[in-house]
Amino acid sequence: MILAEMARWRMAPGTVLTLGPTPASLAAAAGAPVDSVPPSFLQADHLRAYAARRRAGGVHRAWTGVATDLDGPLDRDALARALTRLVTTHEGLRSWFDLTGEVPVRHVVPVADVEHAVVDVRELEVEDGSWDEALQAHLVRTFDAACRPDAWPGFVLGAVEHADGFGLFWGCDHAFTDGASQLMVASELADLYAAEVAEPGGPALVEGALPTPQESGPFGVFAAAERARAATYDASSPEVRAWTDLVESRGGRLPSFPLDLGLEPGTTAPVHIASYDLLDAGAASRLDARCRALGVRTVSAVFAALAATDHLLAGRATYAGVTVLGARDTGPYLRSHGWFCTFAPVLFEVAPHADDLDALLVAAHAGFESGRRTSRMPAHVALAEMLRTGVLGPDGVGSPQLVSYLDVRRFPGAGRTAHERGVHFTGEGRTANASMWVNRDAERLYVGLQHPDTPEAHDAVARYSAVLARVAGALAEGSTSLPEVETSRAGHVG
Repeated sequence: MILAEMARWRMAPGTVLTLGPTPASLAAAAGAPVDSVPPSFLQADHLRAYAARRRAGGVHRAWTGVATDLDGPLDRDALARALTRLVTTHEGLRSWFDLTGEVPVRHVVPVADVEHAVVDVRELEVEDGSWDEALQAHLVRTFDAACRPDAWPGFVLGAVEHADGFGLFWGCDHAFTDGASQLMVASELADLYAAEVAEPGGPALVEGALPTPQESGPFGVFAAAERARAATYDASSPEVRAWTDLVESRGGRLPSFPLDLGLEPGTTAPVHIASYDLLDAGAASRLDARCRALGVRTVSAVFAALAATDHLLAGRATYAGVTVLGARDTGPYLRSHGWFCTFAPVLFEVAPHADDLDALLVAAHAGFESGRRTSRMPAHVALAEMLRTGVLGPDGVGSPQLVSYLDVRRFPGAGRTAHERGVHFTGEGRTANASMWVNRDAERLYVGLQHPDTPEAHDAVARYSAVLARVAGALAEGSTSLPEVETSRAGHVG
């Protein structure tokens, strides 16, 4: 599975299908029972942003998805049944929000009312452009129309049927999904489809391929537990202090990319997605070995490399970052579909360890582990307190830089066809920052960046990634000090 821009998915020309609920299922969903559980904190943020964008007449492109391709002829009815089984398994995919009042109201479609079928079949018109361009345009139109939080379904599945096989494309509004869900959904759909081809309603053909009830708990239960957990913290909690320390180290703002991205304060630009290799498989294994010898984890080395790159290019003596972590370990959610994410502050000193990279790895490990413990408290508790006290001004929230690390080799389905051929992508909206998604697969360690589509940002991101690769290489090869780099070509921010 590659995490990249949507255009990385290429598919042979063919007939394009879209699957969706039957008319009876849609009618039942419109009158689905109210669920008293409020949205999770991240869902609430998303719903506010969605409502504001709708009022302003903007395009809602906060969707994310995955596409892959499979061998053999397509059985359309089996694929529709597979989609029904996926949705009935995951309560989060059966929910939608009524946003007509002041407070979002969650509805959940009963399992018995879920049924899918092929709802659209077409041949794409290819005029001045290529088939690839026509397909990409169709995907954007399809996801823009279907992936929204205030109607069901907030997702869409489609297929491209051609002589040698078929491709699958899936998109889902971010309110109902996260990156881990996307990394699992292609394989789960493929396994469900194979089961349906073999025997309608039959078992998985690969043992352990499908989530058990103990691995697919309801998202509503998670959201309720998150709210209850948040109520156990207050201004005196050490977790609030940890977030305050991070923000104060950045002068009252959340973290930002260290180099100039070519934007005036308060402005944004369309997103561009770029990807850069950092280490090949052999070097990544050597980095693992160094980490094991020091008693730290590979994710600690990722943050050490980021911190060192910030230090080399922007002179930052302290690393202050926000990382995205999964919250699936808080209940039976290991393979549930939903937005099971939390945030953690990662803060540690860099400058004292420029000539002792073992010490830098240990410092990064301590900073990450401290942040991981802090993440048990929903970050919104700290954000609300910092806004209340003025530690963080309203203009300091903005579009913070986020950092994620994922080892894709550990996901269910890794090694099987749908997963290995898959591309995971996000909708390309607007941003003021350059968030980074560092990923490990069987072949490499690489970084994907979502950055503003400005000439300055393209240059800054390419330069940053080149230095990051050099630092990662130094860590992998056992160097004791940071490499020397030329720093005059790109401006930096404090």
